Amino acid sequence: MTTIVEVLWLRLHAILGVFADRLAAADPTLTRDVGRTANDVFMLRGYLALRRHAHGAEVAITIDVRGDDQQLTIESDVCTDDGEVIAAGPSTVIPLVESRPKVEAAISDWLRKFERFLLEKEQAVVTAASKLA
Repeated sequence: MTTIVEVLWLRLHAILGVFADRLAAADPTLTRDVGRTANDVFMLRGYLALRRHAHGAEVAITIDVRGDDQQLTIESDVCTDDGEVIAAGPSTVIPLVESRPKVEAAISDWLRKFERFLLEKEQAVVTAASKLA
């Protein structure tokens, strides 16, 4: 499963990088940080954080991945650092008992939905980021 999560991250990183560039074109004063973490709960927590200052308030696009040997759960949101959800993104549960090609196809389907979500919510992200102090 680690390989699946790594492949997912590589594809997510590319999508978030392109979106960060789009946001930079809309507001070049924003600091953009694309990264990932993991912990006992999340196998992967990917994010694109937007700030005006290094330690200022932020708007973030987050992708949380949880899983076990049976399934992979992917959730995404656009939120502020104080917990306000600006837009709930697509989520999915992918059974891992399926063949590898079916799992990869399900991930690809979710990634397409996620890209579409980013494009649809781009103005909401720009508006929220414009309010950052």
